[in-house]
Amino acid sequence: MSDATRDLIRRGKEAFSTHLPDQDFDAHVWEISSLKEQQSISNERIYWTRRGSQDDSLPKHFAAPIKAACMVDLQSCTNLVFRSNAARMLWEHLRKKEDPSSSFRWERLTEGDLRGMEREMLEHWAESTTYKTCTAWSRVLEVLSTASVIRPMDIKWQTSRPEDSERYTLDGQEKRKEEYLPSDRSIEAVAHIYSNDDLDLDSSDRLLSCVTALLTATGLRVGEILTLPVNPLSKSTRNGDTRWHLQYWPEKKGAASKEQDLLHLTERPASLVREAIDEIQEITGSARQRARVLEQNPGRAPLKNLSLDDLITTKEAQGLLGLSSGSPTPRVRRTGIPILEQDREGYKRPEYLCRVADIEEYLQERQEELWTVNPDGKDKQLFSESLFVIENNFFHRTRDMESPLIKTVNHQHIGDFLSGRWTSCEEEHEEAEQRNGEWMRCVVPSIFRRLGLKEKSGSPIEMTSHQFRHWLTTNLVDSGIPDGIIARWQNRSHGGDISAYKHVTRKDRLREVKDAIESGRMKGEIADIYFAMSEDIRDAWLDSHLQQIHVTHMGLCTHDFSSSPCPHHLQCLNGCSDFLFDPADEKQRENVEEIVEGTREAIQLAEEQEGDNAQWMRHQKKVLSNGLKVLESEEDSESSHTQPFEGEGSNFEPFDDDDFIPMEEAMEKLDEETES
Repeated sequence: MSDATRDLIRRGKEAFSTHLPDQDFDAHVWEISSLKEQQSISNERIYWTRRGSQDDSLPKHFAAPIKAACMVDLQSCTNLVFRSNAARMLWEHLRKKEDPSSSFRWERLTEGDLRGMEREMLEHWAESTTYKTCTAWSRVLEVLSTASVIRPMDIKWQTSRPEDSERYTLDGQEKRKEEYLPSDRSIEAVAHIYSNDDLDLDSSDRLLSCVTALLTATGLRVGEILTLPVNPLSKSTRNGDTRWHLQYWPEKKGAASKEQDLLHLTERPASLVREAIDEIQEITGSARQRARVLEQNPGRAPLKNLSLDDLITTKEAQGLLGLSSGSPTPRVRRTGIPILEQDREGYKRPEYLCRVADIEEYLQERQEELWTVNPDGKDKQLFSESLFVIENNFFHRTRDMESPLIKTVNHQHIGDFLSGRWTSCEEEHEEAEQRNGEWMRCVVPSIFRRLGLKEKSGSPIEMTSHQFRHWLTTNLVDSGIPDGIIARWQNRSHGGDISAYKHVTRKDRLREVKDAIESGRMKGEIADIYFAMSEDIRDAWLDSHLQQIHVTHMGLCTHDFSSSPCPHHLQCLNGCSDFLFDPADEKQRENVEEIVEGTREAIQLAEEQEGDNAQWMRHQKKVLSNGLKVLESEEDSESSHTQPFEGEGSNFEPFDDDDFIPMEEAMEKLDEETES
């Protein structure tokens, strides 16, 4: 080992003792829960082991410089996981190339080795995962080269961000839709599990089912759900209407968000949220009580009705510590807690006892810090103030009693519930399944597997927590709610931020309009031109003409925004020839009727007021007239899609933000539409 390598390892160990005190730098497992920016982050440990194993350690001479580089340049838990996974793949490549156990030297590392590592990743992982892992590994290489452990390398990874080439193509949109949106069957299964009392689920499954209800109703990220305060829901009254507000800690607004946000809810989703929160509070109540005891006794882990000098049997200690069933004394002894022997009259064998003080010390060393978010912020949220606090053994299927240790629900618990947990297998066997070309074994079955719930194809249902956010956003877009309103409701910084969550593809819209034209249901300029053309070119012309199909709350828009902005500033009833109205769509008709009635009332009120409002009145009267025209065309038309303002000009008139439908009304419309 070179002097440069030794120096880097020395600096890495110094950083390690700061970031992860009381742990062994050379251990093959690192507990990283104390590094978590938020308690909901799923990875509580990382493994410096060979791929597919949690016990077979990477050689010390190979792993130590990587560990040191990670500690010297510690960024985030997620980044640390990517780096350790890259190390495992690099070793896998080196092992296939030759036996590196004794021959490997860091100064001999080549670009070819890194290419081999990348190929190894692509054989087992998705391109997106490979891209993120290689990006994280680039910084490790930089630290190693700066420390003169390896020669400088300017590696250009072959794997690019998949969305760069696919995201905006039709095939890419369809692929993203399948990947990011849950199936209809999975949504039905989630609803079935949550609402069916006959399933007789235990408290842990009920808790996680309530999480899915909150994800469905709010569209929040799972980390935002899991850090909710214990009483997050409030209400206010405005103009006789009750409005509900969900208080939460937003992610992606700086590390460990310093301020809470409010998510505004209409009555129907608020009702579901209230019901789920009530059940969660009941399930987690005992853990919150335990949290208060711990918070009121810093430096201790007091046990109920016991003093420090009391002696209890190893059987009692076994229960308090949540140890597995069986002979209590050997199991307690393995914890390192001192065991005392006390003679018993009439018995040959002594009684085995433990001091409560020793048990408390053991528990205290294993208790997490008592907060969920903002450990360094002024608005610290303790476990006793948190909704998702649980006993340490809460998810143990064989738990006999409550544990005196507490923690919070994390991503891993949700992932296990929705998708299960899998581990690699060396070869095919009875319990193995092929997943992404690799043999895997299910070590924790999902709730769907345990209940026998399957997709229509017969395959087991699997979901991710983030799919709920994509599903809700797509439904909002599908219902005609403008992107700006959705973004504002979800507390996004920019309206364009929802683009990654919209899975109503251009292909879907094109297909709808083309079918309507070809069947003769859609009337207007576009249809007339289409049928006037010869059959061999009309489809190509239509595809090129209908570059974009947009959904509005009143119908469809065929305007190509890539060539010019909206001539009517998003006011379809200002007389736009690109506006398509579907007379068969009752919801579109209701929305137009509401706008017509609202405009008529506004005009009547304005006429009673004095002042110079001539320009505003002209605009409102035009909107009223065009709205009535749309409704008249509906009454007289036998077609499915019409162009109410066919051939009319595109004179721009300014508008006011107040002309938009208020967010609350838009959400209420969505509630009504999705009631079933």
